[in-house]
Amino acid sequence: MDRKNNISLLQCWKQQGVFGDFSCLKLADIVHCRNCAEYNKAGRTLFDREVSDDFLEEWTKNLTGIKETEALDTISVIVMRIKNEWLALKTIYLQETTNVRPVHRVPLRTNNVFKGIVNINGELLLCISVADLLEYAHEEDKWKDDSMIYKRMVVINKNGERYVFPVDEILGIYRIASSDLKEPPVTLSKTPTTLIEGIFNLNEKKVGLLGEGKFIHALKRSLES
Repeated sequence: MDRKNNISLLQCWKQQGVFGDFSCLKLADIVHCRNCAEYNKAGRTLFDREVSDDFLEEWTKNLTGIKETEALDTISVIVMRIKNEWLALKTIYLQETTNVRPVHRVPLRTNNVFKGIVNINGELLLCISVADLLEYAHEEDKWKDDSMIYKRMVVINKNGERYVFPVDEILGIYRIASSDLKEPPVTLSKTPTTLIEGIFNLNEKKVGLLGEGKFIHALKRSLES
C-alpha cells in the first residue's frame, strides 16, 4: 500500500489538513479539506458501511416507540375563538375552514341556534351559531375592533353529518398532550350538560375542548326546536 493510501487511512485531514498542522501542500490550492477528493472519498465510505442487525433493530424500536407514544399521548385540535372564549375541537372532525359566506334563513325553521343554510363548494350545509348554543351570544366581543382579526367559518363532519358555524378567529392547529387536559371548573358549566370536556393552557390562553359527542348532539337538538 502506497504512502498516499496510508495517509488516507490515517485520516490525513486530522494530521496534515485543516484539523491538523496544515502541512498538506494541497491546501494552497483547495483552501479546505472538504474540497479534497481524499476527504470526500473517506466521507462516502461512511455511507457504504454495512449496518448491523442489532443497530437496525434498536433504531426500529426507538422510532416506532416514539410514534406510538405520540399517537397515544397527544391529540390534534383546531383552536378558535367565539366571542371572548377560546375553544378547541379535534381535527379528526374538521373538514375545512373558509371565508364567511352568506347565511340564508329557512322559513319557520330558523331559530337562535340554527341560523339557516350556507353554500359551501356547491353544497348547502346547515349553519349553527355556536355562540348562541353556548350562550356566548350576548357577550361583548373585546376584540371586535381589531382590524387584523378575520372571521371564518368552520365545516365539521362526523359520520357523514356536516355542519358549518362561524367563528371570530382561528388560532391554528396544535397537538396537545392528554395529560395537559384538566377537568373544567364548575363555574364554567352554565348547564348540567356542559359541552366542554376539558381545559388546557395554550400560549397563556385557557382553551376549552369541546366534547364532540355532546357538541354534535346539541347541534341536532337545535334543529328540532
